[in-house]
Amino acid sequence: MSQFQLSPSQMDALLAMAGKKMGADPKKLKQQMQDGRSDALLDALPQDKREQISALIQNPQAMEQFIQNPKVQQLLQGLMGR
Repeated sequence: MSQFQLSPSQMDALLAMAGKKMGADPKKLKQQMQDGRSDALLDALPQDKREQISALIQNPQAMEQFIQNPKVQQLLQGLMGR
């Protein structure tokens, strides 16, 4: 199993997308995550979405498969301007 890690640009792209969807400042979202307050991010979501995201976050294999999905890769590249 490979060790999965998002690049800084991928993380920024995901935070920008999440911020847009949630109506939140991506910089504040990033700070909350860095401070270990990721639960605050999930509180703004409906219960079913919170459960899906929590399950994904807790499973590195599933997270890696998600990020490697061609549609997700295309979205990330679009968000990063590539």
